[in-house]
Amino acid sequence: MHNPDAMSRRVALLCLADLDAISQRYVAEVRRLPGYLTTVVGDEELYRTARQMLGTVFRLIAGESTAEELARVSAEVGRRRATQGVPLDSLLRAVRMDFRFLWEAMGAYVDDADRAEFSAEVVAIWETVETHTVNVHAGYMDEVARTNREVELERAFLLRHLLAGTGDARLRAEAADALGLRIDGTFVVAAGCPDHARRFRDLMTEHLPGTPLDTLDGIEFCIIDASAGLDPKLVAALAAMPAGISPPARGVDQLPAMWTVACELGRLVESAAAAATLDRSWDRLMALRLGPVAESFARERLAPLEGLARHDRENLLEAVRVFAGNGSVTDTAAALYCHRNTVLNRLRRFTQLTGLDPAVPRQAALIQLAVAADAPPGAD
Repeated sequence: MHNPDAMSRRVALLCLADLDAISQRYVAEVRRLPGYLTTVVGDEELYRTARQMLGTVFRLIAGESTAEELARVSAEVGRRRATQGVPLDSLLRAVRMDFRFLWEAMGAYVDDADRAEFSAEVVAIWETVETHTVNVHAGYMDEVARTNREVELERAFLLRHLLAGTGDARLRAEAADALGLRIDGTFVVAAGCPDHARRFRDLMTEHLPGTPLDTLDGIEFCIIDASAGLDPKLVAALAAMPAGISPPARGVDQLPAMWTVACELGRLVESAAAAATLDRSWDRLMALRLGPVAESFARERLAPLEGLARHDRENLLEAVRVFAGNGSVTDTAAALYCHRNTVLNRLRRFTQLTGLDPAVPRQAALIQLAVAADAPPGAD
């Protein structure tokens, strides 16, 4: 392409001498494309970019520039158009138009007698424009990615201020305002279970497409505006998500505590089709929070069961666990596929050994905590 005798080189030099007029014609062509309104890209900016781009292409064809310089100019055009908000499809229409425009602009300086020789060099000119197109697209996508990273970092910064639970309440209020959250609103936090992250994302996109899905400290979560109440269908959808669902936060000042609870509940999710809530999982949540204290309590209160055969111990604990969930001997018998007298005998035996009666509410709560702390990871 850099052959000093090449027809395209001689024509490119003629075009460089008339670059201002060619650039003006290019601007007029681009203005016909959707997305290039003067409110988005001004005439002066469009002309300056056209002159720079066309000049670089003509110099490259003439052998007075390098592919590296064209790559730099092309990528900068892409980045600038992304910053200016020009739609990608509009930008690509413009750069795809470049070959036709360049061919016609250069053809205006070719005599009829030289048309065949000039046409023989079409591939070299096409490759130059194709390289320009690829680099414009790459620059555009790089700028979009950079902008998205900055937006994500800014949002993460605001979320940290909002959910830290410490510091200036005024800063939390400012962070909430920047995130579009009403200070006195009501919110529910849903934190995904890491073991079912893909399903959580899919369900959130399906049921709450307008709610941002954020990530903080490696946990995916969303803050759901419940100020006007939650649709029953959404409540049912949340209950079937592999996520920890917090109680409602009344105002942004309660969000840090609810976010923490939702994240902790998310670690307790056992099924891809069922959420962990305070109603269903409070005992395991307390066992998790109390840690060694709950484990010590469980060892002390359940120690009398250690002398039983493993099968008998498991039967007693299973009967207590199921009865604690439904409060009905009949329902417990049905769930365990045994006679109700068998359930009564197991509950009575448990009380005799531990001194804790599942039928007494306060003692039932202590039993649930002890059983939750004693249960192996993943046990329901």
